[in-house]
This record gives sequence, C-alpha cells and structure tokens, in this order.
Amino acid sequence: MPLTPAAEDTAEARRSANRGWATLVIVVAAAALALGALMWRLTGSVAPSGGDEGSAAEAMDEFAPIAERWVEERDHVTAEADLGDSDAVIVAVDDAAAWTETAVDDLAQIAADADGGSAPLYQRLVAVFDGRLDALHRLQATGGATASAEWAAAEAQLDALGAESDAIICDIAGEMRGEGDDPDAHITPSMDVAC
Repeated sequence: MPLTPAAEDTAEARRSANRGWATLVIVVAAAALALGALMWRLTGSVAPSGGDEGSAAEAMDEFAPIAERWVEERDHVTAEADLGDSDAVIVAVDDAAAWTETAVDDLAQIAADADGGSAPLYQRLVAVFDGRLDALHRLQATGGATASAEWAAAEAQLDALGAESDAIICDIAGEMRGEGDDPDAHITPSMDVAC
C-alpha cells in the first residue's frame, strides 16, 4: 500500500534525522578518540615516572631503601654486640632477621621486574640477602654469645656478603652508565657503597 504524500514526507524527515544523528555520533566518537590519543601522548611525554631512566636505574631506585635499611639493621646488631648485653643483642638480631626476610621477598620482586644486563645482577643481590638471612639465623642460634666461634663465623659471613653486595652494586652502576644514567643519582650515600 503506497504512502500518502504527507506520510511519505514524514518518513523521509525521520530517515534524514536518523542519518544526521548517526553522522553526529560518528563525528563525536572520532573526536573523542583523537582527544584521547593526544592526551595519552602528552601525559606520556611529561609523566614523572622516570621514563628516561634505564631499567638498572629504575630498579636501583626501588632497591636503595632496602640497602639503606640493611646498613641500619647491621649497624644496630654491631652496636648491641659491642655493648655485650646478650638480651639486647638477640632482640637486634631477631629484628634484623624479621626485616631481612621481608626484604628478600621485596628484592626478589625488584629483580623479577629488572630488564637488560642488570637483571642477573639484581638476582645475585637476592642471593646475597638470602645469605644474610642465613647468617642472621646463625647469630640467633648463638643465643647472643658474641664471643663464641659461631658468632665470629656468622659475622665473617656477613662481612663477606657485604663485600659481594658492594661489588654487585658497582657492576649495576656500570650498567646504569651504559644505559645513559648517572649512578650517583641512584646509589645513595646511606647505602655506604663506593664504586
């Protein structure tokens, strides 16, 4: 059945309006996508995420607080051992062991996220902290007997691990230089490492 001229005009007006709305929706969607892409590029270029740093430097920024805290924990154990109060020594060693156990997990995550030539170096730091935890457990087993041979052996293990840690951090500094970063901007004085 054919439409009347008035009904045909109404149907044509509806089709025309629908085409107009569809065009408007397409234009708005395209503009939103273009604006989103522009914002993404702008925020990526000015983001303070350290995007200009290499993987070694980014990982060192995460590792530095761990290394600084280790120095504090080690100094605390040494200070208490020098005072000779076995109860205070055990408290210091227990605190250091509890913190180091957490630090090993945190460092393992940092190492897992590291890329490039520094990744195996960060894995070696995880092994160093595992060794430190082992040495702290050996100190705990002495019951605070700082004059014992067992204490001296565990202290020697901690000293050797400290030297190994310093060497690894200096190797990471070399990786940072290779990535165009300044190691002095990432290896803090509180880490007590000279490369």
